[in-house]
Amino acid sequence: MIKLLRVKERKYPGIFRSNASVRGLLLGMILLGSTAVTMAQVDSGEKVQNSREKGKTWSAGDYFSGEQLRRFHPTDLLKALQVMEPSLRVAGDAELYGSDPNYVPKTIDIRGKKSILGSDMEENVLPLIMVDGYEISIDRLADFDIHRVKSVSVIKDAAAMAVYGIRGGNGVIVITTNETRPGTLRIRYHFDGGVDMADLSSYDLMNAKQKLALEKEMGLYDGNEELYRTRLKNGNTNWLKVPLQKPFRHKHRLEVEGGDNSMLYQVYLLATPGNKGIMKGSKRDMYAVGTRLNYSHRGISVSDELRVDVIYSKDSPYGIFMNYMAINPYYRKYSEDGVAEAELGSGTFNPQPSPFYETTLSGFSKNRTTRVINNLQAAWQITEELTLSGHFAFSKDFNKQDQFVSPKSYRFMGLPIEDSELAGEYAVRRNNTTVYEEKLMLNYRNEFGHHRLNALLGIHSYASKVYSDNYTGVGLASDHMNYISFAQKYAFDRKPGGREFRDRLFGSYAVISYDYADRYMADAVLRVEKSSRLAPKKQVATSWGINGRWNIHREEMFAGCELLNRLTLQAGVGVVPGYQFDYNQVNPVYAYDIDNPYLNGIKNSLGLVTLSQINNYNPRLKWRSDRNFYVGLQLSMWERIDIQARYYNTLSKDLVVLKKSDVVTGFDEKWVNDGEIRNSGLEFSLNAGIWKDEEGLSLNLLVNGIMNKNELVTVPDYYRVKYNQAYAETGRQLTEGKAVNAIYAVKSDGVDPATGKEIYVGTNGKTGVWNVDDITCQGDPTPKFAGSFGLSGNYGNWDFNCMFRYSLGGKVYNQEAAEFVDMADLYANGPVQMRDKWQKAGQNAKWQGFENTLTLPTSRFVETRNVLSLSSLHVGYRFDTALAEKMYMKSLRLGVSCNDLFYSSSAKMERGLIYPFACGFTFSLQATF
Repeated sequence: MIKLLRVKERKYPGIFRSNASVRGLLLGMILLGSTAVTMAQVDSGEKVQNSREKGKTWSAGDYFSGEQLRRFHPTDLLKALQVMEPSLRVAGDAELYGSDPNYVPKTIDIRGKKSILGSDMEENVLPLIMVDGYEISIDRLADFDIHRVKSVSVIKDAAAMAVYGIRGGNGVIVITTNETRPGTLRIRYHFDGGVDMADLSSYDLMNAKQKLALEKEMGLYDGNEELYRTRLKNGNTNWLKVPLQKPFRHKHRLEVEGGDNSMLYQVYLLATPGNKGIMKGSKRDMYAVGTRLNYSHRGISVSDELRVDVIYSKDSPYGIFMNYMAINPYYRKYSEDGVAEAELGSGTFNPQPSPFYETTLSGFSKNRTTRVINNLQAAWQITEELTLSGHFAFSKDFNKQDQFVSPKSYRFMGLPIEDSELAGEYAVRRNNTTVYEEKLMLNYRNEFGHHRLNALLGIHSYASKVYSDNYTGVGLASDHMNYISFAQKYAFDRKPGGREFRDRLFGSYAVISYDYADRYMADAVLRVEKSSRLAPKKQVATSWGINGRWNIHREEMFAGCELLNRLTLQAGVGVVPGYQFDYNQVNPVYAYDIDNPYLNGIKNSLGLVTLSQINNYNPRLKWRSDRNFYVGLQLSMWERIDIQARYYNTLSKDLVVLKKSDVVTGFDEKWVNDGEIRNSGLEFSLNAGIWKDEEGLSLNLLVNGIMNKNELVTVPDYYRVKYNQAYAETGRQLTEGKAVNAIYAVKSDGVDPATGKEIYVGTNGKTGVWNVDDITCQGDPTPKFAGSFGLSGNYGNWDFNCMFRYSLGGKVYNQEAAEFVDMADLYANGPVQMRDKWQKAGQNAKWQGFENTLTLPTSRFVETRNVLSLSSLHVGYRFDTALAEKMYMKSLRLGVSCNDLFYSSSAKMERGLIYPFACGFTFSLQATF
């Protein structure tokens, strides 16, 4: 969102941003810009094998080993994936929340956006996440222990996604965990400890002398020199550092495993008791215990894993980080008597509420989560060629959040006297999720000379139940009465809320894979499923995909060629459905008029309650249909160079939009399937061995990237006009042929030196009035190129890597400059650029004068955003076996990692406004006894 609806209050400027302001910044940030195994293996939960070793099939940079991922981030799996997989982008509000340990992404785009912004489902675009054959939620992925990972595959092409059906419509992340190995009893200990430091390099705020000089220049101290001198003597307080800390975090994992070829066992414990954030008081401590048993005998194998997680998390009592930007640096944290003041500068022309004062109260926001999961798998090898396997997974998640706001909080100091007894607030939110997932598969494999055939038939059922409730009480008499039982009544104009949601799915699928002499290979998959999340009249969806590969290097013409190691051509086509609407868009919703005093009053003995339909729905809405085609090439030469490239083209059809209703239904509009979006682009990766000598030194160059083009192909005129009118002042519009998330604004000719007001360029020439009819497309936030590059290597027992991330050519609307500079409040602190705002007639300035209270979408804030960051720096050492045995160990590895050390952007914007970003230093130890 570009326009920010912020009410200027001269009394308390620029502090305690309201929810509307945070949402404005969040929406402004939105403007920022097939697998390496056979499809049968993917769904049956078989352990992934490196395609280059097997020589069967390959993929463009979507298979990663656990060891490789741990090099790029020792503790965070999702961040490691972002380094290695350029098509995976954590979108939405991620840049606002920075390194918040409790932040969970709401949106992850794989190969661009596939929904129209503004739709009900725009923040529910997440890939399917599978671990050893069962689904996990995005918050489980955020907490996933990276030391458990054996491999990860990111599935993006419909030819491979089809086996997952409608749940995999936004892509699939397949995680395979480490296997339990036979042998004598082994004890393995992992330790990760380190320090995080806040990255404030994007903040350039005025210090006390600069701010006082600006205020004096603007005449705020005319006739009050004593106040000026007093504030000058107060010195400079760096308020940005007040809520920050440099925590020492540590994580411990202990594994005990062993067994023989018939019975394997493993018990593991995980504890992160020191997982603190860089804002004081924030944390996310996790404790887990798990067991795994594997049994095999005479063609029958059974494995079971049970895991229990308990997570204690707290948000920082210091609140939103950007509130500290606005505090004038000549104010001190404490008064002369050493007490934190609720109001800084009381009695002066610019008093400000102190966010630091809130930390002296008993307020809190805490959360407890309990998770249980049991994953049971069994297989019966009926014959050498035929295998029957089954899979049952059960998971239970319970979450309870408590939030207390003290009655002494600044939030309640403005209450009228008659409402003073309602000060203080306690909110409770609870969520309970239960999931059952079952699979039954029959797999046939056989070889006939040069022919290999693999056929899989499977059925799959999924059932989940989610229910939640929430209520808020007010009127807590004391700062120490911090529990819901002390509340006197429910909050103003709010009632207890709750929601219950059930999800049922049943599907069947068939997969056939054929291989001729390791030269020609083909896969075909068909899946049919019925889901309760689809419309009542359209509940059965079909997925299909065909994939083919040609190992050209196996042809006779290349026999004996030492130059060429591998040359593979691959292509595929498929159609995959995807969820795109909510329950109330396809089912009628009714509401009781319980507030009607005439029908439901105390004197009404009949107890009549009116019931009416409140929504417009269409029971025949279809799912989103993604039609994907891709073609790729892999080239390996000299046993040193590996080049992969893949072109893809995905047309997302049947998108849900609104249309004028042509029948009498009581509603003027109806939901229809009449929108289309296309994403096309090129993915590439290069792995080149640039040095290798006899002394054991090897050095590899790694480069990957993606070029994605997003295009709105079709949208009905009615919906386009309605949408554009509703979002005209937010910089969001719909235009066929342009990106669905393109930036729109009125062209600017800068700031008028005579008046300090912006000059707009429209169809009728230059004017000082912003006109919605003059809005034009100003660029696409999707980068022209994005990816990673770096070096990795080994020398003896040493290993090291250095990886950078880059993003080039994307446009961005600099919402921070508009909010904190162009609309800056003279009575609050802000960026140094505030000194360059227009002040007098004849001045050439980039920013409007201090009287400006609103900046509508203008090209003046549209910038090209080129980003370069040092995301990972790692050095590891593996001790010789003999030396490890002298220390009574079987093996010992040490490592030091640094993450997010450097960040540079051509668009100067403050990052981490709700929670700052951090650079981390981690020491890792892995010992086996």
